[in-house]
Amino acid sequence: MGLWLLLLQTSLAADRRTPVVLAVEEATPAVLSLEIEQPAQPSFYYRWEAHPTTGQGSGVVISPEGVVLTNAHVVAGAAKIIAHTGEGRSFQARVIGMDEDLDLAVLRLEDVEYLPSITVDSTTPILGETVIAIGNPYGLGLTVSTGVVSSVSREVEIKEGIKQPYIQTDAAINPGNSGGALVNVEGDLIGINTAIFAQGEGIGFAIPAERAMKIARDLLTYGSVRAPWLGADLQDIDRRALAGTPLEEGAVRVAGVFPGGPAATAGLEKKDLLFRADNRPIRSRADLNAYLATLEPGADISLSLYRNTQSIVLSLPSMAIPQDLGSRVLHKTLGISVQPRSGGLTVTAASPTGTWVRSRLRVGDRIVAINGERIQTEKELADALTRAKAAHRPSALFTVTRGRSQGTLVVSI
Repeated sequence: MGLWLLLLQTSLAADRRTPVVLAVEEATPAVLSLEIEQPAQPSFYYRWEAHPTTGQGSGVVISPEGVVLTNAHVVAGAAKIIAHTGEGRSFQARVIGMDEDLDLAVLRLEDVEYLPSITVDSTTPILGETVIAIGNPYGLGLTVSTGVVSSVSREVEIKEGIKQPYIQTDAAINPGNSGGALVNVEGDLIGINTAIFAQGEGIGFAIPAERAMKIARDLLTYGSVRAPWLGADLQDIDRRALAGTPLEEGAVRVAGVFPGGPAATAGLEKKDLLFRADNRPIRSRADLNAYLATLEPGADISLSLYRNTQSIVLSLPSMAIPQDLGSRVLHKTLGISVQPRSGGLTVTAASPTGTWVRSRLRVGDRIVAINGERIQTEKELADALTRAKAAHRPSALFTVTRGRSQGTLVVSI
């Protein structure tokens, strides 16, 4: 009788180890709880009462050496990041790359010899398949919830002006789950949990693993996202100006075309209105750049455009942005020479035909930041200009000092 009971208990225990249980056991060692400390923000009235604030999030170990993938909004502006494993180990982490438009960041944990990393499944999920969300909701610690794939590719505007396809799931995702893992019943990563639909229940979104890993590889290798360059400057258009046209979903205007670049080769012209890329609607420059970030430089891109009331489709062979483009913009477009001085760059010479002088700036002005990024060397300035052109920007925001005055000015680049 005792043997029969023992066998029955063993059988029941085995039955409890469902595929979900096995998947959780496989994946949870690679999911971290993140504790985020934000810098103190002094009170307008009581400066001495300022205290650092803390937040919670999640992360996924993608390399045994302690490389972690999470959401950019989880760690943006963090003064200190502590990562906790499910077994109680803690590590300090630092951000080594981030793209806020794509809401992804890569961290590196300090003093790590080995950590279990997650296995990634980059194939398209199956509508209705069982999925498991793993993370740190409300700072409670490692938490698991289950559901199904509600949509394999739901277009969502999580950040204003940028719509991207996300995996939609009804697995419970709450504040603190951001940056955590969405896994299948094999325990493989299929998405990075990112957001919830505040007006409804059981509607959560995850960045597909294939897109997330491509961005992570770029951030690790290059320090920024490596995306195809079109060889054109683009301007956003207020959608109200497109009312009554076939472009009501949105479009961007071509502000300039680089001679000999991909856009010029494809036949793109200034003032063309781009409204689709690879049959995907373009709603803004940021929206287009977010899509391009999922592709590799050199990809052929189909562009639908509107020119003089006619719709045209062009095939554009993209390329990686020339790394010396920022230096060319500095000396030829802006038409200036600079020298490091007093924590910035002082303009030592300026061409009367350059955009610097045409913007009523002058020799002797000191550049201290561009697009909110402080610069102290000519290389830093050239690199910042290259990044701006890689994002197809026609202009940049310069922070400039003149004497005791400081201001910001948009300058064509």
